[in-house]
Amino acid sequence: MKGFLRWLTRILAAVISIILVVILLPYASRLASAVLPDLSGAALNTSLLLSHEMKSSARLETNVIVDEGIMNSSTNALFLGEVQSVTMKYTYRASVGIDLSKVQMKVRGNTITLTLPPLEILSDSLTPDQVEKNDFWYPLTEERRQKLLEDELNLCRERCVNEYASSDEAWQHTLAAMGNTVSSWLTSANSSAVIRYERGK
Repeated sequence: MKGFLRWLTRILAAVISIILVVILLPYASRLASAVLPDLSGAALNTSLLLSHEMKSSARLETNVIVDEGIMNSSTNALFLGEVQSVTMKYTYRASVGIDLSKVQMKVRGNTITLTLPPLEILSDSLTPDQVEKNDFWYPLTEERRQKLLEDELNLCRERCVNEYASSDEAWQHTLAAMGNTVSSWLTSANSSAVIRYERGK
């Protein structure tokens, strides 16, 4: 009889333990979340939020480049020499930034690492400010004028990418713009995740 009671006691103790675990597990998880930095779950939720926001925003402007320049062009004809010369002062304006859909994300613990893509020109324009021409023998047509502007615009784009986009100044502007944007998203979501940034290639 005593053996049966001991066996029954062990069975009851096991059943009660299982019931307590099932009942108290949610509370224990909440307590652990409050006391310990489990933060993989929180960081994962934050990464999903960031992914959604970046997809919705599409592109982020990090700086505006304004540059003034002068374009010179001349056309020569056989025996006559120079028959057309054009001098044009212009203003080049470019919106520079990153494509947020190209941002790569890694989650480790409570830290989210964002690898930012290279800068690109989001939009730009070239505006003629002053045009001087000598085209008595070979009048400057509108088609020719647009071709000169297009060629100069391409040169300005190339200079902008080569001279600015890869500079430390550009990276600092990118970090500032991205940091402010991500900070506003985290604040609205009440997230405590730590964000790190890396420079992509």
